[in-house]
Amino acid sequence: MSDFKLPSATQWGIPSSTKRALLVHGLGCSSLTWERVAEALAREGYFVVAPNLIGHGFRTGTDFRMATVARDLHPYLAHADYDVIIAHSWGSAVVATLLSSLPRSRPTSLVLVDPSLEFPPEFVKAIKEEWANRVANIKSVEDFMAQFPKWTRLDAITRVVGLQACASPDVIREILTQNDPWAFGHLLSDCPPNITITVLIANPEVEKHIPKHPQITCSIIPGVTHWVQYEAPERIVDAALQSVDEGRKVTVQGD
Repeated sequence: MSDFKLPSATQWGIPSSTKRALLVHGLGCSSLTWERVAEALAREGYFVVAPNLIGHGFRTGTDFRMATVARDLHPYLAHADYDVIIAHSWGSAVVATLLSSLPRSRPTSLVLVDPSLEFPPEFVKAIKEEWANRVANIKSVEDFMAQFPKWTRLDAITRVVGLQACASPDVIREILTQNDPWAFGHLLSDCPPNITITVLIANPEVEKHIPKHPQITCSIIPGVTHWVQYEAPERIVDAALQSVDEGRKVTVQGD
């Protein structure tokens, strides 16, 4: 175990804790996007690990296929068991791809935050350069705070850092190009019996991409943008804690 090194991650809490959370960021972000969510989970006694995905958090790469990005997270799963996995945006598609690889030996709660699971080809074509330009021409902290009045200064700083730590605008282009068609919602239909999924939705249009399944619950959060981790971090934390608690109760009843 002493030789084991994670690819790249930020950690919060006490490593010896028996409660663990894995947080997966979205496109053009970094592990620091989870700062307020992770701090709250750490206060609840969790050891929290947030990886930096390939091409993000000062990491380089050329293969951005969803299966490759998901496989990059396997070392985290091989060396620890997680009570809850939380993912935002693109990170939710990564976790959906990872679903079949998750351990089956214990209950695991997934919280998908405004997941980006389905994009029509014309949408990808329309936004590819716009999203790449966010990395090429990064807004200032002040600009982000003006655009998103509900953000704290810390939120804006972590957003800027995430964009600065993205390897290049080509990372965004290649992620969208190499994952054509962008269609990952169907993967949730194969939810293993030990997994429960809570989907927190900012844009109601997202709900139509979530398959109907007895282990999947959707909840719309009104009055927030796509950046739920900045504007309503408590909703993410509450959903995670509730899901884990319900999973433990089911396990006790089953015993």
